[in-house]
Amino acid sequence: MNKPCNIILISAIAFALSPAFAFAGTLTGGATFPEQIVQEVTEVQQLAQQAQQVQEQIQMVYQQAMNLKNLPTQMWSSVSGDLNNLVNIAGQAQGLSYASQNIASQFTQTYPAASSIGNNYGQQMQTWTTDTNGQIQSMLAQNHLQANQFASQQSALQAIQNASQSAGGRMQVLQAGNQIAGMEVNQIQQLQQEIMAGNSAMGSYEAQQVNQRQQATNNVNNLYSQAAASLGPTPTQMPSGTVLP
Repeated sequence: MNKPCNIILISAIAFALSPAFAFAGTLTGGATFPEQIVQEVTEVQQLAQQAQQVQEQIQMVYQQAMNLKNLPTQMWSSVSGDLNNLVNIAGQAQGLSYASQNIASQFTQTYPAASSIGNNYGQQMQTWTTDTNGQIQSMLAQNHLQANQFASQQSALQAIQNASQSAGGRMQVLQAGNQIAGMEVNQIQQLQQEIMAGNSAMGSYEAQQVNQRQQATNNVNNLYSQAAASLGPTPTQMPSGTVLP
């Protein structure tokens, strides 16, 4: 192959590879995907700790109420804030699950060849959401509470406020809250494990793609260097004393 053909071939290879290099960004551009992974894992870890603390506080008041066979107003005032926190924690956990499903969808769109990774992760998050909602509804029903009154954070907070008007209502909500708090601790711990596993799989695949693109870049650079060497020295590289024709 002559020298002009070498140059044309290398230029064609570089042009063919250039879209891959331009696509070297992450799901959200730049280096935000690794940062997004760290942020998501950090949030679910913090949420797991908060759920554990709230569960312990609710359980303590519940045991006191069971010993007294009643939930006095003064005890309710101390636990109502914990129940409100439980509602917020449950909402945040749902939000993390939905955010993870969106990330999985973006990953699948960005890397169609690895769609199974994103699809599996998204399905796990959807299953977690369905299972968690089902358990909450079941526990509310066991305590003779209407699930539709707890369908949103705002309505749940209002339902807790309404229940405070009677001793029976307070005990119903406290007992349901105690059960749901324990369940949320387990569910959020499971969510944490699934988020870490899903992000690890997606991050590993993306790192592999970055390495492959870098290797392709190195190969093109080597081809350019070899082509330049095959063309011979440039005028500035010729030995001193050489007279150009």
